[in-house]
Amino acid sequence: MRSLNCARCAGFAPIPTMTNETLSYNPRMTTQLEERFGFLISDVGRLTGKRYDDLAKSSVDLTRAQCRALAYLAHYGDINQARLADLLEVAPISAGRLLDRMEEGGWIERTANPEDRRERQVRMTPKAERTLGKARKVGDEVALEALNGFTDEEAKQLIALLQRVRGNLSRLVDR
Repeated sequence: MRSLNCARCAGFAPIPTMTNETLSYNPRMTTQLEERFGFLISDVGRLTGKRYDDLAKSSVDLTRAQCRALAYLAHYGDINQARLADLLEVAPISAGRLLDRMEEGGWIERTANPEDRRERQVRMTPKAERTLGKARKVGDEVALEALNGFTDEEAKQLIALLQRVRGNLSRLVDR
C-alpha cells in the first residue's frame, strides 16, 4: 500500500491506495475528492470567500481578512492581538500588518493590556461597528446563493450538522 503525497501537501492525512479499488483507512471515506469531507469543507470555504470578495467590492470598504477580524472582535469582544492572529490563522506579524492598516483607517484601536503591558488589546471603533452590518449583509447574500435550492429545514439541518462537526473538532484542537 502506498500513499498519495499530494494529500499531505494539502494538509490532509495521506490517503492509502491500491490498484483500481476505492480504498480508505476509514470505510466511510472515499478517495474521490468530490466525496472527501476535508476537501469539500475547504473548497466550500474557498468558493464562499471568492464570492464574498466579488459582492463586497461595491459595498464594503474592507478586505475579507479585515471583515473576518471585525467579525471575531464583534463575537469575542476586545481580545489580544495574538489571539486574533490565531483566529485568523495567520502569523502574528501578518496580523500586525493587517491591524496596522485597520488602525490607520480608523476601524480598530489597539491599547496596552493594563495587566500585561507586552500584550496589545484590539477593539472595534464605532466606524467599524457601523460597517459590520454591511459586511454581514454580504455574507447573508452569499449564504442565500450557496443554499439555493435547499428547503428551510435542509438549511437549518446543514448548519446544525456543521456546528456539531465544529464542536467535535474544537474539543480536540482547542484544548
